[in-house]
Amino acid sequence: MEDTSHSCSLKFLLEHPEFMEGEFWYRKNYDADRFVFTEGTRGKEIYVILNGKVSVCTDIKISEAQHVCFGLCELVEGEEFALSCFFDNEPHCASIKTIVPCQLAVIDSVKLKHFLDNHPEIGFHLLFHWMQMLLPRLRQGNKRFSNLFSWGLKAHHMDS
Repeated sequence: MEDTSHSCSLKFLLEHPEFMEGEFWYRKNYDADRFVFTEGTRGKEIYVILNGKVSVCTDIKISEAQHVCFGLCELVEGEEFALSCFFDNEPHCASIKTIVPCQLAVIDSVKLKHFLDNHPEIGFHLLFHWMQMLLPRLRQGNKRFSNLFSWGLKAHHMDS
């Protein structure tokens, strides 16, 4: 099977002559150490990192008065985030914070759906690309959860 990992990404789609900047997407610049969005908010935009690096983080409640933004992973140029708004209207499950100055492509998910309705062959390859991208993230999350759960059992002497 042909490797379509780059030829069907959103970054590649930005170069499609019919997926025009200003109509389907726009560029947005962020300084370092700025939130693109925060966990619990809703959005209709999907993002592609054109340059820079972001942190995917989640709010950890240590006590009523103390919270920590814990980094889950970092994303770099060409990577995509906030894909879930393409499928549902649920709140973001993590925050995105810039590590360095960034330029992001901001894609309107509703307009993307209309574009893909008119270009189903691109839609198929894009969905396949998203599955290839999201499955390793899901597996990593499951492994982290399992390790943390195991640590908690051991820490509370419940492992025997």
